Amino acid sequence: MARAKKQAGFKFEQALERLEDIVSRLESGQVELEQALALHQEAAELLTRCHQLLDEAQKKIKKITRSDRGYDVQDMDMEETDR
Repeated sequence: MARAKKQAGFKFEQALERLEDIVSRLESGQVELEQALALHQEAAELLTRCHQLLDEAQKKIKKITRSDRGYDVQDMDMEETDR
């Protein structure tokens, strides 16, 4: 539980860096099974944190459009960018 609280405070870059460290350790093959399972769980929690942070960032993205009145700033519809 303490780890989850710590990770909740991670910035995106911190979480990503920790994820990269975990992947390197797991790929090395030098981790025992119990530790590998714990690292996998931590990675899943970090991935959830990264997705949360990305979702928050997407909500903040603004779309600037030019109109007769000048420039309008609107919330960006992220589904619109997928088309």
